[in-house]
Amino acid sequence: MQTGQSEVSYRISVRQLLLRPEETRRVSVTLDADTVREYGLVCREQPSAEGVLENRAGVLMLRYRLRAVPVLSCDRCLSSCEMNCEEEFEHIIVTETADARQDAEYLLAPDAMLDLAETVMTDLRLSLPTRVLCRPDCRGLCPVCGQDLNLGACSCGCGSVTVQYDDQA
Repeated sequence: MQTGQSEVSYRISVRQLLLRPEETRRVSVTLDADTVREYGLVCREQPSAEGVLENRAGVLMLRYRLRAVPVLSCDRCLSSCEMNCEEEFEHIIVTETADARQDAEYLLAPDAMLDLAETVMTDLRLSLPTRVLCRPDCRGLCPVCGQDLNLGACSCGCGSVTVQYDDQA
């Protein structure tokens, strides 16, 4: 992976761990801002993961806790908002799968190399809500003039336009 100034690699070898049943290895990583941007996010607190790789009877497991504070855009008013994200993840790691349908079930580490950046960023993206609101009662934007209705009523003369969202009764 190429960043603006230097090459940073988040790939780690799991080959020795695959050969040693009942062996464990601690994993700790904090992703840099350039890597996070490559995955389409900006974070106030960069994603970090702490956990363990463990060979249990020949099955390689990755268990870790992810912490990050991504800066997101409100779906109603488009203002920036931060979301504290702290989640735990568990994956079974394989070096190959029998068919493409199994790719979603396992974490693939071809050549016994695990890409921690890809794993952490994929888990972070999947843990984000499908709808982001800066606050539960966000009023959004005026559909006529674009005024942020959280800041006050608009002066476009539409006055009677009321925005109704699907989640409001």
